[in-house]
Amino acid sequence: MKSKIVNIFWGIILIALGGLWLAGRLELIAFELFSEQIWIVLFGVASAAFLLSYFLSGVKNWGWLFPALISAALALTIWMAINDLGGAFMGVPVLAAVALPFYVGYAVERRNWGLLIPAFILTVVALITGLADVVEGEWIGALVLFAIGLPFLVVYLRNRKQKWALIPAWAMIALSAVVLLSGFARGEWIGALVLYAIGLPFLVIYLFDRRNKWALIPAGVLAVIGTIPLLAGLLGDEVVAPAIMFLFAAPFFVLYFWSKDHWWALIPAGVFASIGVVVILAEAGLTPFQVTEGSDPFLTGILFLGFGLTFGALWLRRKTQPTEWAMYPAVGLLAAAVLAVIFGTLFLDYWPAAVLIVIGVMLILGSFRRKKPEEQA
Repeated sequence: MKSKIVNIFWGIILIALGGLWLAGRLELIAFELFSEQIWIVLFGVASAAFLLSYFLSGVKNWGWLFPALISAALALTIWMAINDLGGAFMGVPVLAAVALPFYVGYAVERRNWGLLIPAFILTVVALITGLADVVEGEWIGALVLFAIGLPFLVVYLRNRKQKWALIPAWAMIALSAVVLLSGFARGEWIGALVLYAIGLPFLVIYLFDRRNKWALIPAGVLAVIGTIPLLAGLLGDEVVAPAIMFLFAAPFFVLYFWSKDHWWALIPAGVFASIGVVVILAEAGLTPFQVTEGSDPFLTGILFLGFGLTFGALWLRRKTQPTEWAMYPAVGLLAAAVLAVIFGTLFLDYWPAAVLIVIGVMLILGSFRRKKPEEQA
């Protein structure tokens, strides 16, 4: 009953937000006239609403804490801005707001230790951000990478069977050293060293146990990609951008396929991979629209398609993982992809309203569907 109330409540809210966005695009409402104090109040109310939804849904549904804490952090950031409390530390509240739900998720279910990795990384990044005004840039970059690698090393030391954790641990710690050396080497050499450093642990895994032939795949791919910075001058910069996106996606794909408990890793993997595909299509000029300025609706549709398929894949795992919610962003994004191609540039002005309204309607309709016997148990 509580979940039905939550779905109806947020369905109405999303439809209302979609209507407000539409009114803004039609110039019926001038959002630019809203004062900073009004935005503080709006984000504060949104935070309270998300927090109430969290408690109504049950403490195990800790995903509600993301919008609740981020909304509160945005309100705090705006308050800091209007009170002239400027500086790099203004980014700390948002980073801390994203980190805290991961800690709660681990506290709720201790076996899901993988949540500690993004929690620790974001915590360290938040601390470093607070110190950014008083610490040199190279040291900041090195500390961030070291902070990303350290929790993986801790995972391995706690359980020596988790050998996979040595891969990101080595890669990130090695990269932190590369950043410190960046002032003494040419940029293309630094890029190559970064990729080689990430690929080396996979090669070591194969050499220790020849049965791990799978490790040759990422080792080979990263070795090839590592030559891209060296050849950028010959091939052109257009090759580098999509390669970086796929590189970002690769470790998340590895984490996702390594363990079923890490279902969340598919989201950043799919996002980065989708962006990489769109960059390739854009560089190749593969679009039916002739756009001289602004966004291309065809490429926007492809991007939404990639995002939608990502959440659709998560929804298909709903029987073994808590991903039934993924149906809503999947349907909304896939619908947005179709509308972008059909309506072209006209869609780009109104897609936020369309997505919000579609998801809101689905939430309301979903709250009235009959539950299956196994769902009621």
